Amino acid sequence: MTHSVIKECVPRLRANISGKRLRELVDAALGVFCRQGYDRSQVADVAKVMGVAPGTIYLYVEGKEALFDLVIRHTAADNVEWLDDLEIPVPTPAPSATLAFLREVFHREGEWPLLEGALRLSSAPEIQTELAGVLREQYRLMARHRRGLVLLMRSALEFPGLAEEFVLGLRKRLLDGLTAYLTSRVHAGQIRPLADTAATAAVITQTIAWANLQRPFDPGLTQLAEEAVEKATLDLLVSGLLPTHPTP
Repeated sequence: MTHSVIKECVPRLRANISGKRLRELVDAALGVFCRQGYDRSQVADVAKVMGVAPGTIYLYVEGKEALFDLVIRHTAADNVEWLDDLEIPVPTPAPSATLAFLREVFHREGEWPLLEGALRLSSAPEIQTELAGVLREQYRLMARHRRGLVLLMRSALEFPGLAEEFVLGLRKRLLDGLTAYLTSRVHAGQIRPLADTAATAAVITQTIAWANLQRPFDPGLTQLAEEAVEKATLDLLVSGLLPTHPTP
């Protein structure tokens, strides 16, 4: 039976009839998209992971575009209960609907109160505390959205428009803010002189990204405790930025 025939034969149902299966589908698809990226991932790959026939997947989603959109929304959600309110099969999203949703998420989640507060000051009341707080804020935001960020990084250059929203949008805002912060504190004599502030900001974000988005999937490093990795990362970054003889 072809995909189109399956779509015509299956009535739309509430997902709570089989919500557990839909959650299993989303988790399986997330793993496939994270490993293979958007272009190389096929519905058949997800079916193989689940141990079902490809046609079974089309009982829940109309196709790969609908599945990718569903996974994106799943990684941005605080819980899985919303899946029970969907009608299945989940339809193919309208053009640009996935990007519009991501743009909304980036606007909502792409805020760094400690960084933004620090930028309003010409100097820190206590630089070590402030710097550690700014970097910890970024670390924990990345940790909270780990699955979604891995998915976006893997597919950024493949899904139309995603690179512009993610790489040139959200990430650029973070780098610009962190660069401005470092520049301000260097001028205040609270951070050691930097040869290239923008490059330093990029290295900081990539170090935090490695700890959160690559290290957890390295089979030789999965035994490390999350708290220990966070502390080691932040201690290393903070100590590397502070001057040898801090300004009083």
